[in-house]
This record gives sequence, structure tokens and C-alpha cells, in this order.
Amino acid sequence: MSVVIVTGATGATGRATCAALVAGGHQVAAVDRDATGLAAILAEIESSSGTGTLTALTTHTCDLTDAAATRDVVGVIRAEHGGLDGLVHLVGGWRGGASFTENVDEDWLLLRSLLVDTLRNTTLAVHDDLAASDAGRVVVITAASVEKPTAGNANYAAAKAAGEAWILALADSFRSLQSGHAESPTPQKAAAVTAVVNYIGTGRTATTPARLATSICEIIDGDAGVLNGARVDLRPDATR
Repeated sequence: MSVVIVTGATGATGRATCAALVAGGHQVAAVDRDATGLAAILAEIESSSGTGTLTALTTHTCDLTDAAATRDVVGVIRAEHGGLDGLVHLVGGWRGGASFTENVDEDWLLLRSLLVDTLRNTTLAVHDDLAASDAGRVVVITAASVEKPTAGNANYAAAKAAGEAWILALADSFRSLQSGHAESPTPQKAAAVTAVVNYIGTGRTATTPARLATSICEIIDGDAGVLNGARVDLRPDATR
């Protein structure tokens, strides 16, 4: 059983992921800015899973764009659960325009804050815990548009690309501390992974929250040596 932080927990994917992880026997710390939404998740999962949910799921209100507040909430979770093993980072957002020049500063600042700063703050706060864990995992959702950005989507694609670069750097850190250690290599136990979608929803080219939740659980339980630094394609037409 591992202890997994799920950020952006009140969205559809966050709710599905929290429920799937609890059902899989993991302890979950759900984090979001929306206290009302967190209370609803707790009630929803407790209703479907039973009284044990109160010990398997905790909720924490935090603005993850604030680095100090992020470190504080991670410390609370660490103390409450007795350790940390995973981070599923689901904080998202989108802004776009019809042309390249419509990539305005206001949208860029918002997307950088949501898609880059929150990822940076959370992974810095949990890095040492996950590197020391027997099964450390970080999972972040990325967008297929990074591969072929459009003019009006430049702000969003650039922020997502920055997130992917950050995860690759995190994977390199995990590798250098474990299987790639120059003097005393050990089996790879920690992995940082990006999961690729077109978008999340129910359309023909969308990845549903339910599929994402199932795939995230597979990554949490998977082989770190195979997964570290991987870009897992979860688009509907992807071969798995």
C-alpha cells in the first residue's frame, strides 16, 4: 500500500483517480483549492467504499501556485500518512485564441502558473520522499498538441512542453540516484511519467476520466525501470 497525493482532485479526472486508488488499496491525499469540492469527494468515496475511506482518504486545501504553502501541505500529508510514495498531478487549465498574436500575456501568465509553477512546486516538495520510497511515482497529464502546436494554441502548448521537460529532468534525477548511480547503482524504484491525451472528455478523440484513472493506477503499480521517463500514450487510437 502506498501513499499518493492527487492534486487538482476536485475535477472529473481527480475524483475518478482518487476513487480508483482507494479501491486499489492505496492511501490518498486529495489536494485542491476548492474546499467544498474536496468535502464532496470525501462523501462520495466514503459512500461507495465504506467507513474505511476515512483512513484511506484525507483532503487538503492548498493553492499550489504558492511554493511555501505547497511545502507546508506536503509536510502535513507526510505527517498524517507516515510517508509519501506518489504524486498524481492533475492541475490543469486552458486558454487559446484563433491566431498567433492572440497568445496574450494574461493567458500565458495564467497557464504558466497552473501548468508549470504548480508542477514545479509539488515535485520539488516531494522529490526526496519519492526517491527514498520503495515505489516512488510521479504522473502528470500532457497534451498531444505539444507534438504539433497550432498558432492560436502556442501559450498552452509551450506551457505543457515546459511541464514535459520538467518531468524528464525529474526522471533523470531519479535515475541518477538509483539505477544510474555512478558508484553504487540500485534497482530503479522511482519513476516520473507523462501521460498523453488529446483532451479529457467523452468525445471520439478524447480520453475519458475513467480510462485515465485506470491507467494512472497501472502506472502507480508498474515497473519503475520501464516507466521512468516514459511518455505513455493514452489517446483513444493509441496502441498499448
